This record gives sequence, structure tokens and C-alpha cells, in this order.
Amino acid sequence: MFLIIVILSTIATLVSSSDPSEVFVNVDESYFNTNKDINIAAGNDLTLTCASTVTGSASDIAYKWYLSQVPYTTQSSQRVLVSSSKEYSVTANSTHSGYYMCLITSEEGYSVFTPVLSVEIQYFTITTEHDSATIEPYEKVSVLKCSSINAYPTPKVTWKKDGILVNNINLDSTVMHVTGKVVDKAYDIEVDDLVILNYAAAYAGTYSCEVEATGTLFKGKTATAKSYTVRTAASTNKMTDNSTQILFIDNGGDPSVGDAITLKCGASGYPTPTYQWFDTNDAELKTSDTFEVLETSLKVKSITAADDNAEYKCKAKSGDSEYIEAIRLTLADVIPEFNSSMDNSQYNIPGATVTIDFGLDTTGQINLFWNGAGLADFVDGEGRGDLVYDNENNILKIENIQKNASGVFQCIVYNEAGVVTQYKTVIIRDAQPAEVSHTTASTDDITVIGNDIHSIRGANFTMQCTGSGNPTPSDITIDVPDTTSSKVGSNLVKVNSEGKYIGNLLIDSVNEDYSGSYNCCSYNFVSGVKHEACVAISLAVEEEVTVTQNSEDNDYSLVLGNQVYGTTGYELAAQCKATGLPRPTINATRINNCGTVSTITKSNDIELVDHVIIEVKLSNTTGCITETFKCCGNNTIQGELLTECYDSITMSFVDQEKPNDVKVENMGNLADDDDTLVSTMESLQLNCSAKSFPESVFVWMYKDTDKSDSTFQTMNSIDFPTSVVKSKGFTYSTLSTNGLSEDYLSGENYEFQCTASNVFGEATAKKFIQITSSTANEVPRVCT
Repeated sequence: MFLIIVILSTIATLVSSSDPSEVFVNVDESYFNTNKDINIAAGNDLTLTCASTVTGSASDIAYKWYLSQVPYTTQSSQRVLVSSSKEYSVTANSTHSGYYMCLITSEEGYSVFTPVLSVEIQYFTITTEHDSATIEPYEKVSVLKCSSINAYPTPKVTWKKDGILVNNINLDSTVMHVTGKVVDKAYDIEVDDLVILNYAAAYAGTYSCEVEATGTLFKGKTATAKSYTVRTAASTNKMTDNSTQILFIDNGGDPSVGDAITLKCGASGYPTPTYQWFDTNDAELKTSDTFEVLETSLKVKSITAADDNAEYKCKAKSGDSEYIEAIRLTLADVIPEFNSSMDNSQYNIPGATVTIDFGLDTTGQINLFWNGAGLADFVDGEGRGDLVYDNENNILKIENIQKNASGVFQCIVYNEAGVVTQYKTVIIRDAQPAEVSHTTASTDDITVIGNDIHSIRGANFTMQCTGSGNPTPSDITIDVPDTTSSKVGSNLVKVNSEGKYIGNLLIDSVNEDYSGSYNCCSYNFVSGVKHEACVAISLAVEEEVTVTQNSEDNDYSLVLGNQVYGTTGYELAAQCKATGLPRPTINATRINNCGTVSTITKSNDIELVDHVIIEVKLSNTTGCITETFKCCGNNTIQGELLTECYDSITMSFVDQEKPNDVKVENMGNLADDDDTLVSTMESLQLNCSAKSFPESVFVWMYKDTDKSDSTFQTMNSIDFPTSVVKSKGFTYSTLSTNGLSEDYLSGENYEFQCTASNVFGEATAKKFIQITSSTANEVPRVCT
């Protein structure tokens, strides 16, 4: 790696200054990042703005725009001053392509070079020229040039013979289009020339140089730049036998890793030369997985990083005469890259050692420059600190740094592929012990009030706290409540940025288990002493109160909608439930003021339960035989009291009645003709009804009456599902088969039994059913 260290002036990025002595000239990097590659057509207006700001007491700001033909240069001889204004505007022509930098200076001596802007003034104006050439066999070489190419950027060039690409014509590999770096042997051979070697009469014809625009504005546009009419004549000047000379070599250009590249070798001689290819150790190369040997050319199938600067040799031989020339393969430069995730500012205290490192990632040769806050004063011993350049690792150290070294440092790195610039602001201030603050931001789902967070259930958000101090805190932690899953604590993401240490705790799908106190702590070291600061953050999970009826059937009561019926002589209870976070309160307003009211919770001081139940109890022995009441729940969300009420619930008593008048009815399609028939092609459907209070519970059984030993047996709920409908004083149960009756009843004659029961007694009804293959359109004959 090749490094050049040049001491220049201050460069900067925007920073907030708390000290009047901190003066920064700042570059608006967003402008230069947006406009780093400018392509415009010739004749249009080119306008560049030196976007900048100033922090501190800098004054008399001046601007200078420079143009150079290389990505970056510190040498005045290599750059041209084009403007002394903040804005540079010109009607673009071919002379305005290149690399532009703006130098910003202040009267106090602070200055900054902006990032480089690459400008291409594109044009494509081709005028076709015609020429002719007469060649004789056995001449050494004939060179056809592609001239009059008035285009930028450099277009793609191809050669054709009689309208066919020369690469597709078998001309003994001695008609070659030169594409890479050339070692010329006195024939003025250049890139994009067509070289004809040791030709014969078959080489006569029309040769044309075709060009295709490569720029973004004219891409795809083509034209013919030069046309040659080539004739051959009888030879009168043969070369001396057994003589050969390599006229040129062509390395094919600068490939990238993974590319294929073709190396070429052109020689003249008589008889026509033969070729051999060798590696750097003089081992002859043959066609393989790595190489393809094609007489006058060697193709490397896939370039690797190890191939950079590799040397190959071409040997041309005519009779006893031979000639050897070396060809060096050179990889294209890769634009250097900085680690974009690194913080662009650094805070410390006087006397500390500051390391400026941009995480440079580069391959191959680079040129590196450090610009910085008064670097020249460092060299002159002005008490700012001691500089240490670590060129091997591309870092700059300042030992025993002082407050007057505060400023912005710039690293400029370039090679043939391009230039990159990175800035880092260094702030040297008096020591400040660590402090920590709660910095969670409110969202639609959470409200932050001081150190309190109010979150709705199910929210996803980031709890954040920020540690500050000088030097920058060394770490930040957030301890979670014991009731919270341990995995929550592992979701802490730490960010060290702008002199602060930020902790982001990612919380997903919040529920009441997340409620509690979170302790955020950060620390730094001042003069070797650890200073720690903490802040307690309270998280309350909230859900707006809702109220529902919570009454249930039991042996002596029935719930139908908002009607709760009890049995005369027995106590009757009805309930409402309020749900919410924080846990709500609930009350019941009674019309007759009958009975008793109590609240029920299933929690203690440790477990957080999100609901509370209120219960109204009546006993008709007290003279209250009916009551209507209304439940309302309340809780407080983010300081606001919320209330919700449920519809009125009516309680009353009904005299007890054991099941009676139990009936079983056939609901099948054949029942209209005969209520004992069920078709094999339909589902069995039987309905059992009973009068009772409280309502009945049903048990179904059946037996096969064709079998003398058959007894009643229960039916499984999968093959014979049932359903129940309740109403005041009546209960209905429906029994069916889970498909066609023939799939579950293989016999013909069955008896079904339905037993209805409640706490006061039971009653039974039976029904004879015949399974028949008849359908509703047939009249079955039943044998009796």
C-alpha cells in the first residue's frame, strides 16, 4: 500500500458548539453526496454550489473552485482555479470535464476542502472519414487508425471487414483490434487501432471503425468514424528468412476480480511466426480450466486478486529466429470505502489520547491525505498535542490532546478508480461526570410523561435512555423488572453517537407482565474515577375499561340474554365483569335496592389481574322477588378517567318444576308420511323436548331391537352430535348422525331413548325408528 501524508488545513462537519473558542467551517455533505456525479450535455449550463455553514466565531468566509483531471490533488500545478465565488456557473464544453473541489476558508485560518464532484460534459459528434491503403504480402505490419472520434466519454470501438466483425473472421489470428495497454515497437500502435500482420490476398476489402456512445446521455448511439479500402499487390519486397520481431503486446485493459481477460501478442516475420505463452516461472501454458491458449492470444478465464501484477511472456518464432516480450496483467483499482457505521464525532478531555479511524477498506495502491484542525500548528509545537501517523492501519493519533485542538479532521483517499472523503469532528472539553436521561419518544400507542411511559396493551415500541458526559460514557445498561421475560433484557441495542451512549430496549407486544420499573445506568471515567448515573423509568400497561355480563347457568338458575332467572326458594346471583389496565373499579346501581352487592377479584398484591367482578344476590325470602341493576366500570388512562356501562340486567324467580311432558319427534324427510321412518340416504334427526325449571339436561341412548340381547347404550358425540336450545320453562335437544344414517346404523329397527333431568327430578321418552331405503317420493309398506 502506497501512502502520501500531506498536512493541510481544517475540514469540518456540522457540530453544535458550546464554547465560543470552538470555530468550525462546515461542509454540507448532503449536497455533495447528491451531486457527486454530474453528467450534462455540451452546450448546457453547469452550476456548482459550495454548500457550507459556519459554527463559532469564524468570519470573512472565502470560496475557491478548482478543476483538475485527476480525482484529487494538492499540487497547484495540477489544478486550475476556475472561480472565486461560492457558486460557479458556466456554459459547458469539452474543457469543463474533470474533478471539482471547493476550498472554503475563514480569516481565522480555518479551511476545508469539500468532497470531490465528478463532472462529465458529454457529447457525441462523429464525422465519417474515408481512406485507402495498398498492402503487399510479407510486409511487417499495417496499422489502421480510428480517427475523428469527437465524443466523451470515450466510446466503445469495434472493427469490421466487409460489414462483419473482424473477431468473427478466420484471418489466422493476425488481424487484431488493440484494446489494452500497448508496448509499441516503433509503429505508433495505440488503443483501438487495427493491426494487420503477415497478411495475404484474402485480407483485401473494406474495413470500418464503428463507435458506440457509452455516456448516460447518448448511450446506444452509433456511427462510423473511419472507413478504409484495403487492396493487396504482388510482393516485390519479401522479408529475410528466419527473422521475427514482436511489434506490440496488449494486456486487454484493467480487469476486475471475476472478469475474463485476453492478452494479445503481435509479431511479424517470415515464415509467419508461431507463438508460445509462458507464466512468470517460464512454464509453458496450455489450454486448461484457468487458461485458453489461442495462438496470438492468451485468455485468463476468471481473474482473481492473486493475478494483480502477474507477468506472462509471449514468444514469437520464425524458423530459427525467436523473440520474447513480457505482458503484465494489472487489476483495475477499486474505489476505497469508509465504514459508514462509524460515528462522525468524538468527544474527550484535555490530556487524553484521541484516535481518528475511519475504518478504511481498500484493495491495491492508494493515496492518503490527512487534513485537520490546525495540523500545521501541531507540527510547530503549538501545544495542541502530539501527532502519531499510523500509516499501516490508516489512522491518526493525537496524544496529550488539548482544548485548542478541537476541530474537524478529514481523511482523503483516492486511486485511479475514484476519491472518497470522510470527516470526523473532535471536541475537547472539560471533564463532565456521566449523566443519564430518559429519551423515549411518544407514539400513537404510548405516551411519555417525564420518566413515566403509558402504553396500550399489545404495543410495540422502543424504550430509550441516553448517557452523556465527557469523556463519552463507556457503556449503558437497562435492568428490567423481575416479572418481565429475560429475553426482553437481551433486546437492548446500544449506539455510541455524537458523544453520547444511547440504549434502545426493543419491546414487542406489551402486556401487563411488562409493567414495572426499568433502571437505566451509564458511566464514564474522569481522572481514573468511575462516575455512574441512573434513572428509573416506569412502564404502565393500559387498556380502556370494558364491561360485560358474567352470569352463568347453574342447577337453580338460567341466563337468557340480560334476563337471569332463579328458582323460588333458592338464592339467585348475577354478575358483571369490568376488564382494563390499570385494573378498573366497578359499581352496580339497583332500581329496587334489593339483595346484596359484593366485588370479587382473584388477585393479591403481587399478581396483577386486569379485571374485577361485581355480584348482586337475591333471596325471595326477604320479600324482594325481582331486581334490575346496571353495572359501570372506571379506570384512568394517561391521566383521563374513563367510564363504560353495561345494559340493565333483570333478576326474577320462577317456581321449580321437574322435567315433564318429554317428547321425541322424528324431524326427517319421511316423517310426514310415517314418523317412524328414516331413509338410509338422509341424516337421522330426532328432537327431544321437555318442560321444566331450571332447564333440563338430556341423555340420549339407543338399542337395536332386531337383536334379542340388545340393551340401551350411549352414543359418542362425534358420530351422534347433539345441540341444546333453552327457553324459560322449556328445553330442546336435537340428536343427529354426522352424515347419512346408513353410515352409522347398519340395522333396520331401533329404539331411541331421551332422558331429561334437573335438580328436582327426571323423565324419559322413547321413539321407535325404522331405517329404510325408501325415499320421500316412495310410499313404504310397513309390516306390523
